[in-house]
Amino acid sequence: MTCCGKAAANSCWGSALATKHTRGSVQFECAECGFQSPKYYGRCPQCQAWNAMIESAAGEEDAAGDAAEVRPQRLSEIDPVRVRRQLSGMDEFDRVLGGGIVPHSVTLIGGEPGVGKSTLLLEVSAMLASRGMKVLYYSGEESAPQIKLRAERLKLRCDGIFLFTIGTLEDLKGHLREIRPDFLVIDSIQTLGSRKTSHISGSVASLRYVTAEIVEWGKQSGVTVFIIGHITKEGQLAGPKTLEHMVDAVLYFQGETQTDIRLLRAEKNRFGPLNEVGIFQMSERGLVSVSDPSQVLIQDRQAHLPGTAVFPAMNGMRPLLTEVQALVADNPFAGNPRRIAIGFDSYRLSMLISIIEKKLRLPFYKSDVFLNVTGGMVIREPAADLAVCQALVTSYKNIAPRPNSVVMGEVGLTGEIRPIGFMETRLKEAIRQGFSTFCLPSAQGAALNSHDISVFSIENLRDLLDFLKS
Repeated sequence: MTCCGKAAANSCWGSALATKHTRGSVQFECAECGFQSPKYYGRCPQCQAWNAMIESAAGEEDAAGDAAEVRPQRLSEIDPVRVRRQLSGMDEFDRVLGGGIVPHSVTLIGGEPGVGKSTLLLEVSAMLASRGMKVLYYSGEESAPQIKLRAERLKLRCDGIFLFTIGTLEDLKGHLREIRPDFLVIDSIQTLGSRKTSHISGSVASLRYVTAEIVEWGKQSGVTVFIIGHITKEGQLAGPKTLEHMVDAVLYFQGETQTDIRLLRAEKNRFGPLNEVGIFQMSERGLVSVSDPSQVLIQDRQAHLPGTAVFPAMNGMRPLLTEVQALVADNPFAGNPRRIAIGFDSYRLSMLISIIEKKLRLPFYKSDVFLNVTGGMVIREPAADLAVCQALVTSYKNIAPRPNSVVMGEVGLTGEIRPIGFMETRLKEAIRQGFSTFCLPSAQGAALNSHDISVFSIENLRDLLDFLKS
């Protein structure tokens, strides 16, 4: 081989190496789900979206921006820091968070459009500002005059609130450095994009990047962050679950727009109990904490009608009296009965119906069954089994339940009534609301002796039927 041939071969070999190195530094990422791959796909292998793969540099920018080295510490040598919670001024809001706002935390609040998420955080911001705190409120959906009109309608003092509307993540960081607020509110995270990424604002990849930057900034600078997230058609926070793993607390704000009752529920909380529920009432002055939620939830109940039962449901560490309603109607289409449950697990409802059919010889297979937990409440504990059974049986047999009665107990597959937790706490709340008759599991009811209340201890579903007929 001649020298020219060797030079040409070496040149081709070097060109191939350069091409290989260049290709290795290129990465493709899906704009919909964030899937990454060194190879381009016309259709994303993870979310099956077409033409969603976007080319981006792999790792060069990240490597250049590495932070200073942080050495591990012995856990025994770390000085314990006592966390002092900051009260917002809204009792129910503080209760759901576990007793107040934890400094430097990141809280995600989700809810349906129009339920009142922006109103809630604007009220919280005003209360914090009235105590000398600085709040930076970012809104990507409303203009500054619109937010000002809402604040005037609610008669809020907003001297300490700094408002920033419709910008990018880089603009927000600049304002954070300038203002140095104590609290940051983002309404909503879907509207906040970044100039450093090619992803569309609101896409999963953009949400993940923006949220990660905000969480890191909040932890390093000591800013407490509240983020509003939209709810998808499937009832999940847009993301789908990406944002929930990145934050300290996840709160769901729920309520029917036709009613004035709103529920704030904790689905994740690193600093407090789960499933805690705060009750609010929407008024002309905005959201107001309800001091006696049990009274509000059962104030319109029809106690003398068949198909009802009252159950003290535990929400976090607080019992709330909740009404369970059932409708058992003849099914015009034989062999295809409907089983619909709102606020209760549909699979557990089917199980309880099967147990009633087996033990009480009631032919529910001929009837449609509808179950509803009133007030928008959701019951997830098996302690409500007996209350559900009472509502089903009284609706089927068209008999009225005993007046001022509360029913609670877990139903086993053999029809036995099993003991439940927090019995004393539930009883105190029911007695405080004026209930005097209690249907309880025999293992727990036998130990209660009081002249002020009537306790019926039952061992199985047959005893429940006798209790209803007596």
